[in-house]
Amino acid sequence: MIVFEKELALVDAAVVERVFCVVDRCLRAQFPDDFYKRCLYASFGVHSLLRAMGHGPAVVGGNFLAFVVSRDQRQGSMQGYGSESGEHSHYWVELDGLILDLGTYYLPVGSRFSASEMPAMVWDKGYRMPKGLRYAPQAMYDSPQVVHLEPHIAEKMEPFLSACHARMAQPLVKTKLGKWLVTSPSSIKKAAIKGDVWARAVMRYESLPAEPLPF
Repeated sequence: MIVFEKELALVDAAVVERVFCVVDRCLRAQFPDDFYKRCLYASFGVHSLLRAMGHGPAVVGGNFLAFVVSRDQRQGSMQGYGSESGEHSHYWVELDGLILDLGTYYLPVGSRFSASEMPAMVWDKGYRMPKGLRYAPQAMYDSPQVVHLEPHIAEKMEPFLSACHARMAQPLVKTKLGKWLVTSPSSIKKAAIKGDVWARAVMRYESLPAEPLPF
């Protein structure tokens, strides 16, 4: 089990991992062709499941970039998600001072090169983020409602959330998402020591000269 360094974190790591697994499975089932682009659905799913457990999460909309490295480690670049609808380019969840995001886990799927695996985000905001991770929140929604969404999104969101709750009530064969969760600078360092390609790349990127970024 992953243990957050922040001893007073109010949400257990095992709970977050289970929620991530449930939302991931439901995304892949309902949106098999582009599940990795459905950050709004992912954030609503994580929010809804945590709220049902008595937590007080918030959905956050804004911009996001992360350093992505190729499997052969010859290419690397800051990548993120975009939106052509005028909505936020990315959505994630915040709870108890933690950033909860499946976006980093999905980013390699849509990369322009064959990218190494990346962990999902359960980042403790008490720590400074490395240069290879960048979140720029623009709006926070403590109680997002499906009825406030565009009709074509709400139509798909309702069955998605129902599926998440139904699956959450069932035992899971797989209860973890990927090999690890990125929670703090030391979690990246520990993964790098164990040979994780992405963690090593993020640490190398930290020492490189700053490059111009969209935000």
